[in-house]
Amino acid sequence: MDYTPKVLGNANMDGTINQNDIVSLKSIIAGTEKPTNLADANGDGKIDEMDIDQIEKILNKTESEIIAIDALNRTVKIKMPVERAVVAFAPLAEEIAAIGADNKIVGVSSDIIKLPELFPTLSKCQNVGRTKELDLEKIISLKPDLLVIYEGGDKDIINKLETANIPVVFSESHGDLLNSISAIRRLGYILDVTDKAEEYTNWYGSYLDDISSKTEDLSDEEKPSVFYYWAPSDLLPLGTSGKGCPVIAMINTAGGRDLAANQPGGDLPGVYIHVDSEWVIEQNPSIVLWEALIPNNNAGYQVKNSTAVEMMLNKFANITGFSNIDAVKNQNVYSMSFYILTETPWIGTVYLAKLLHPDLFQDIDPREVHQEYLKRFLHLDFDISKQGLFLYPIPEDW
Repeated sequence: MDYTPKVLGNANMDGTINQNDIVSLKSIIAGTEKPTNLADANGDGKIDEMDIDQIEKILNKTESEIIAIDALNRTVKIKMPVERAVVAFAPLAEEIAAIGADNKIVGVSSDIIKLPELFPTLSKCQNVGRTKELDLEKIISLKPDLLVIYEGGDKDIINKLETANIPVVFSESHGDLLNSISAIRRLGYILDVTDKAEEYTNWYGSYLDDISSKTEDLSDEEKPSVFYYWAPSDLLPLGTSGKGCPVIAMINTAGGRDLAANQPGGDLPGVYIHVDSEWVIEQNPSIVLWEALIPNNNAGYQVKNSTAVEMMLNKFANITGFSNIDAVKNQNVYSMSFYILTETPWIGTVYLAKLLHPDLFQDIDPREVHQEYLKRFLHLDFDISKQGLFLYPIPEDW
C-alpha cells in the first residue's frame, strides 16, 4: 500500500523517516531536488542544515518536539515525549492499543468506556464525555500532553485546548481505508512507537496488497454490484453511500462495484445519503451489505446471538418489490458489524474480499485474520467463534 506519514522530516514523502530523508534533504538544499511539503523538518519556514539536525534527532529519539500535519491539514507541534494522552474515538483508541501505546492514555470518550470487551483496561480510564460533546474541563484537569480525535470531531475545541497548551491532532479513522495506514504511522511517531506501528501496518497492509493485486484487473462484469445499506434505528429510510462515502473505497478494493457510486444513476452527491426502494429495485444489486450500527446494538463484540440481525435482514428482504432483487433471490443479503466495516476498515475489507470473490481468496480466512489481530496486537483473550457477531450469515463455503 502506498502511504506517507504526514510528519515533518519525511522529506522524500515515502512510508517512513530514515537516512534516505537526510540524503533527499541534502539534495533539496543543494538545489538538485524540488522541496517537498514535509522537508521543513523543524517547521521554521526554511529548508537548511537545521532540518537535517531535526531528522537525526527523530531517528535517535532525542527530538524535543515533533511536527505533524493532521487530517484537517493543520500543522500541529507536539512536545516530546508524549506521556499522557486523551483519545476521543474508539477506533483511534483501538489503533493506539494495536501499536502498543495504550499505556499513555489517561482519558477516553464514552464510546470506549462502553466497550470493555475490546478495551478491558482503557474502559476504566477517566471518561471525558461523548466524542462530539467533550468535557473540556475534565480533559484539562487530566493535564494531557495531547488530545487525539477523529476527523469528524468537534472543531470548536481546538482554540480552547490549545490555549491550555494541549495540542489537538485530528486523525483519519472512520472508514478511511486509504489514509488509515498513514494516520497510524503518524501516531507511531507522535507516541514514540514507530517500530510497533510499522509492524502492525506492514502486517495488515500485506493483506490489502494481496487483495488489491487480485482485484485491480477485474472487469466491471466480474465485479458484483453491492448495495451498501445503513439504517440508524429502524428499517427505513434506506441509507446508502454518496460519492464521498469511505465505504466505496473498501468495496472497490475488495473487487466490487458500489451501487450508488458506480452504476448508472449513481454518483449521488453526499457522504451518507438516503434513497427510495424503487431506486434500489431499478439498480438490482447482486449483493446487499447492511451495516449493523451501534444504536441497535445487534452486532459487534458485545453480541452473543444473531436473533436481532436475522430479524432485520428478513424485514429488509420483505420490503415491497425486493423479492425481485437478485441479491434477495440468491440469498446474498448480509449484515456486517460497523466495528469491522467502518471502525476498522482494513478488517472489513478482508471480510468483503472473501464475501465478493470466494474463489479468488480461498487462501484467506477472514475470521483467522481477525482472531490473530485481537490476540497479537490487542493482546485480548477473545474468541470470535464463541462471542461477538461480525458477519451474518457466514457463507457455507467459508
